[in-house]
Amino acid sequence: MRLFEILLILINVPFVLWGFSPRGRPKWTAVFPLLSMMLIGLHLAVEGYRWQMVPAYLLTLILLWQGIRPFLNTRQAKRPFVILGNALLMLLLIAAAALPTLLPVPQLPDTTGPYAVGTTTLALVDETRLEPYSNDPDDKRELVMQIWYPANPTGSEPEAVYLPHLEIAGPIIAERFGLPAFLFNHVNLTPLHIRQDAPILENDASFPVILFSHGLNSIRVQSMTIVRELASHGYVVAAVDHTFAAALTVFPDGRIVFYDAKRLFTNGKSNPEEANQLVKQWANDLGFMLDQLMLWQAEAGNRFNGRLDFSRVGVFGHSTGGAATIEFCMKDGRCDAGVALDSWVLPVSDNVLTDGPTQPFMFINTPRWLGERNASQGMRIFESLPNDAYNLTLAGTQHYDFTD
Repeated sequence: MRLFEILLILINVPFVLWGFSPRGRPKWTAVFPLLSMMLIGLHLAVEGYRWQMVPAYLLTLILLWQGIRPFLNTRQAKRPFVILGNALLMLLLIAAAALPTLLPVPQLPDTTGPYAVGTTTLALVDETRLEPYSNDPDDKRELVMQIWYPANPTGSEPEAVYLPHLEIAGPIIAERFGLPAFLFNHVNLTPLHIRQDAPILENDASFPVILFSHGLNSIRVQSMTIVRELASHGYVVAAVDHTFAAALTVFPDGRIVFYDAKRLFTNGKSNPEEANQLVKQWANDLGFMLDQLMLWQAEAGNRFNGRLDFSRVGVFGHSTGGAATIEFCMKDGRCDAGVALDSWVLPVSDNVLTDGPTQPFMFINTPRWLGERNASQGMRIFESLPNDAYNLTLAGTQHYDFTD
């Protein structure tokens, strides 16, 4: 719970408890709900509304009425009804405290790097590729790309939100996990300490580049903790929503492309054979991101002009994005190192099993995700790697521990 939320609950406690006194509440105790109303105003102005606080708002309004009633000379209820009413208020107080405690505003770990972080988002079209999953065979591949970078904020830039287009994305993500549609409506109250479109850090350094690929039916911001941490240490990190295979992709003109398994797989269920095309497409998305960054590196007036170090390019991905990372590093020599986080490796191309990426590579796994077949394939890839290679399994972890 946040500061004003805690204070709101605490100030309501004595007024509720005083209701159980045989003598009732003294008139002066009306100051408690008045203070609570002031706290609600501060809470809404500074911290922002969230639905978990509705019982606390309702309780405060009821207590305010209870506080001003003695000054109105209204008829007092009989004692049994007073006791019953106070018992109900106690239950409401418990609910008011429990709900925001059990469902708090998410908090990300503080970054440990020396730099502030900025971000920018762009919609791009790859004119060299057709979109195989579109209804129109002539459509080009369209992507929404987001970049995080060391920044020099002026103080006027708005704070970036955790989940853009929350009113659309929140219910979609909740549905994926079998949760009520409204459950994630408060995630944008999470303080990111990232400034939207802030100027890039002003120094003589050029920054290493890292590309990120999310998991199937996920989103580009799924691992914000990792991305933000890297940017705070002087890396430029880029990610896209892999259109049609992301949970949703929202374009600036209002178009929304949702995940649709039936477009990706014949029977609507993921399988390694058809996912190979998907993984290759995602690898091409990674290459397209890198192409764009190289164009902006040479573009006069662009915030990234002359600021990127393409002799140090890393790639990492989670789940299906891990397979895309392997696939990309196999075919694109611009990749200098790769990390695959609990990857679905069954869809990778056959030559990966024998040749493997030549760059330094690390696999970080959970103990049991996707079973023995996926684990065995991952081990085959690991053993085929000719250079520095690491294979780490983290005890007690689960697949989504690599996300926020």
